[in-house]
Amino acid sequence: MCIRDRPFYAQINFPETHRGRDWDESHLHIDRTADPDRVHFPPYYPDHRVTREDWAQYLNTVMALDKKVGYVLDRLAEDGLADNTIVFFFGDHGRAMIRAKQWPYESGLNTPLIVRWPKSLPSPDGFHPGEINRRLIASIDLAATSLSLSGIAPPLLMQGRVFLGPDAAPPRRYVFGGRDRGDETVDRIRTVRDDRYRYLRNYYPDRPFLQLNRYKEWTYPVLALMRKLHERGMLTDVQARLMSPIRPREELYDLESDPYEIHNLAGLPQYREVKERLSAVLDTWLLESNDQGRIPEDPSIPAYWEKMMKENYEGRPKKTIP
Repeated sequence: MCIRDRPFYAQINFPETHRGRDWDESHLHIDRTADPDRVHFPPYYPDHRVTREDWAQYLNTVMALDKKVGYVLDRLAEDGLADNTIVFFFGDHGRAMIRAKQWPYESGLNTPLIVRWPKSLPSPDGFHPGEINRRLIASIDLAATSLSLSGIAPPLLMQGRVFLGPDAAPPRRYVFGGRDRGDETVDRIRTVRDDRYRYLRNYYPDRPFLQLNRYKEWTYPVLALMRKLHERGMLTDVQARLMSPIRPREELYDLESDPYEIHNLAGLPQYREVKERLSAVLDTWLLESNDQGRIPEDPSIPAYWEKMMKENYEGRPKKTIP
């Protein structure tokens, strides 16, 4: 079907950076693989061969994904559509590793967003080709922006804001995020950040950071490594915090001086004003968004996932860590 002469919308999903077969085989589809001896990773992971190899493979998945994106862009050019098609490239969550995917820290929420603007359209106000823009954008803004650029007014109840084009809204001062149950793992965290600080509120501070999640226990090699090193007393203080049986009720991080969110400032008096401001902003958002996390799920739902994940994983062999 030819779409050259009429508007179209297409969404293409790539699985490489999601753990599974595509992750495991990504290194087979690129010309030069990442060197485990030269990778850099956050200090809350132990410097171990397992960590380095896993991180290198993660980089391989990104390079394999990049190659596929190139195929799509080439096809647009071949079909004569490159100069009048807006392309958004974005991720839906952070990397599939401990303290990233499913966690509302920067490593879980600060996902890539690249906009390829066609030559036939004037550059949108406030943006310039090749520029890295630091404004705060939420994932829900993509839907509103796509509608607006298509000449369709976003519905009034849509929470997303238009960030490109003639109907662009003023930049956000805050962005929000959270976590609830993932598979059998029951949790609730809410977070807000401005251009410098991130505030988090843990609603289950009496639970360990690394609650049981069989998908991760069976597929994240660094998790198995850290459990083993923790048993041997071989983790640094920063790394060992992930093994704590409890969590702080509140967390506050200065993202300028502490990009890995290691130093919790929530209890320091000199940051009380920042914490109280962000806490109040979060409270307002919880009300305005009618946050559903305040309503406990029917116990049969986590019970179902507990049964399902046991059946899916407990019969599989785990990777042995020396």
